[in-house]
Amino acid sequence: MSIRCIYKFIIYLLLYSSFFTGYCAKKSALVIDFASGKTILDKDSASVRYPASLTKMMTIYLVFEAIRQGKISLSTKFKVSKLATIQAPSKLNLHVGEKIAVLDLIRALIVKSANDAAVVVAEGLCGNVEAFCRRMTAKARQLGMLKTYFVNPSGLPNPRQVTCAKDIATLGISLFRNFPQYWHLFSIKSFPYRGRTYHTHCKIINWCKGTDGGKTGFTASSGFNLFVTAKRYNPKGDSKRVFVVVMGGDSSKSRDLYAAFLINRFLDGFTICSPVKKLPAPKPADKNKNKTKDKKRISLMKQIDQEKKTKIPPPPDETIINEVESFSVSELLKAEKVLMDDIDVIYEDDEEVVTIEEEINVKELLSKDNKERNKP
Repeated sequence: MSIRCIYKFIIYLLLYSSFFTGYCAKKSALVIDFASGKTILDKDSASVRYPASLTKMMTIYLVFEAIRQGKISLSTKFKVSKLATIQAPSKLNLHVGEKIAVLDLIRALIVKSANDAAVVVAEGLCGNVEAFCRRMTAKARQLGMLKTYFVNPSGLPNPRQVTCAKDIATLGISLFRNFPQYWHLFSIKSFPYRGRTYHTHCKIINWCKGTDGGKTGFTASSGFNLFVTAKRYNPKGDSKRVFVVVMGGDSSKSRDLYAAFLINRFLDGFTICSPVKKLPAPKPADKNKNKTKDKKRISLMKQIDQEKKTKIPPPPDETIINEVESFSVSELLKAEKVLMDDIDVIYEDDEEVVTIEEEINVKELLSKDNKERNKP
């Protein structure tokens, strides 16, 4: 047996072992400044993890790419197969033979994180799941996601489907940069389908100021994962955006609180959520216009809701910060002007769950998939 074969065997052994015993690693976190592209926080961002439903970000990326290439449109309808209907929750409970529009599929992937919708997309674009997953992995390499490998389009448990926080950040930023016209879809809080309204699993966008898009994921083996971005303004009208990845959280609430803490920390001095109209450049002094200038200053302060001007910190230097996980939840919620009781209500009906029983039976699920694929 060659050294290369031994190396591969060890890697697969570690992956399978971590799949049945728990997380691949401790919590990972990453914060990237959008303007500079610099990493301003790195906590085990290169450690191999399971993506869970963050996988659907790549599924959506390939949908957007197909639309840009003119192969499909948002109104194109894909047919639902038997394979799609047997996927484990979360799902839309689609019916065999049903046709569903691409726009509804995108909404289902983002808001409901529907696994049946992911299979419909894969088969609609490539004919079968295997071909679609090969395209997913190839696109990952093209984008620079060197530790990511896809074997399904949904993120359901599979020990061979791996990624890392750094790769997820790369994917999320690529979605944001390459398809800005569709980014608003990642901030949808709910959508209706067949007479039922589905509410987003990405609940941080409901209370953390400035968050305008994100995607969550959870399985027992991955922990609670999140990709989110936030943009805020300072009293001068300047804006700043950060991208945050947290993987391996203990619960959706604790994960989101930690992400909000990171957003607040690295957007320090940027506390305003809506754009502030900048004052025109100063003109030569004119005593007769002093009153007009005073009025403009008062108007500006009203626009920013009487926010106190704070000293804007200098941009981060080249040094990457290794963040400690301890922070004051009460101070965070005070900054966000949210009560803990409100947070408890927001997360009390969280549906973002793949049960442990479903993960234990993952072999049975994969076996069903294989049988469906092999049918004539």
